[in-house]
Amino acid sequence: MLIKPLVGLCASLTLSACALQTPLPEQPIAPPTHWASEQATQGGNGLEVTDWTAWQSVQLQALQQQARNANLDIASSIARLRQADAQLQQSGAGLLPQLSGGLGANRSDSERSDADGNSSRSSYSGNLNASYEVDLWGRLRAERDASRASLLANEFDHSSLLLTIEASVASTWFQRLETRRRLQLAEDSLANAQRVLELVENRYRLGAINSLEVSQQRTLVAQLQAGLPSLRQQYRLQSNTLALLIGQGPDAELPDSAPELLAEVTVPEITPGLPASLLQRRPDIRASEALLQAANADLTAARAALYPSIQLTGQYGAQSLALSSLLSNPVTSWNLAAGLSQPIFQGGRLRARVAQSSARQDELLIDYQRTLLGAFIDVDNALSNVDQTRQRAEHLATTEAEARRALELAEVRYRTGAIDLQTLLDTQRTWYSSQDNLAQVQAARLQASVELFRVLGGGWEGSIPDYLSKTN
Repeated sequence: MLIKPLVGLCASLTLSACALQTPLPEQPIAPPTHWASEQATQGGNGLEVTDWTAWQSVQLQALQQQARNANLDIASSIARLRQADAQLQQSGAGLLPQLSGGLGANRSDSERSDADGNSSRSSYSGNLNASYEVDLWGRLRAERDASRASLLANEFDHSSLLLTIEASVASTWFQRLETRRRLQLAEDSLANAQRVLELVENRYRLGAINSLEVSQQRTLVAQLQAGLPSLRQQYRLQSNTLALLIGQGPDAELPDSAPELLAEVTVPEITPGLPASLLQRRPDIRASEALLQAANADLTAARAALYPSIQLTGQYGAQSLALSSLLSNPVTSWNLAAGLSQPIFQGGRLRARVAQSSARQDELLIDYQRTLLGAFIDVDNALSNVDQTRQRAEHLATTEAEARRALELAEVRYRTGAIDLQTLLDTQRTWYSSQDNLAQVQAARLQASVELFRVLGGGWEGSIPDYLSKTN
């Protein structure tokens, strides 16, 4: 009696080698052979800066650690990873035999009594059922592969999100340092303008100048005072943005942003290497590729559903009039069965699923190509921004030094009456502007380095440590 089912099983397992395979479509997007910056292209084949310690900011590293531990977007991403992992376990379970058991008890009354005079009878039963679907065309394996690729895509998305959050923390921190520096410069400039105003008022009292010059200097002082509230408000907004990124509220205790810290932060030299290295480094590209693989597996499963399926079942049962003898002396029965089913008419549902899966694969291929092109353009733009901000910083540093020297000379000449107040006012404004522009370009260089680090894939290494065991 066992021969036929076993023969069917062996034949099924042999035929399972005929499982359908859907080849991945080729993407025609080729990476550029070089970047717009020849110096960057010749710099090497790898990313030299691999983590955020290259900026040499202890405060930045502490903030990013807080973001990794408490950022709510990261917590949501970890929850999605757990969902994808559970889905993979469910899909893999379909490849294994399914086993179920049951126990039953029945009590009945009869008008006739037995030899002992009892009219009620009790019976007990137990059964064990097993079923197994032979994955003849690879449908179950394709569904498992689709879930595995989806989990992989979620892991890459998590890496991409983590990199984005870390870059946002760095960018906001540098903006905050910039605003703090500009606020100090504005306060220093106001103090200097007030000092010059005292000089002008003294000369007016001595009759050396008229009231027009006094009004002009007072106007400059008022303009500088008017600029302070907007800088203070900007600083507060940046502090709140930073607090949100690290999972805290407006009362968050943030590291001290001393004005001199902006100039102390290192602008690292980031070597991007060849464009093709992005295909291995950027997690968003890897995520898009994993989604394409998941769609390919879904298409394979949809096609396999058009073909016959084989279901093997087995049952073992026991029955006894006494519970104590159910295991020791039962009446037993068993059976094995194999069934073959072939879809005949489904109203076009199965073929529509194939068409849907194929169209989904086409869509994800286009998304993959768009991601590649966007990545190449992002890097080229970031490299250009790094070069331009570096050159601008060099020129503005020279401008600030000359403007400072010009102001010192102008004050001396104004005291001796060699120049009028308008010339001194123009010199003051130039110096204030040069200091403010220098602070802004110093921050812009840091921002450009952060953006280049992000678009190159950052220090991502393709691992998601302990996300399944982490609790929210």
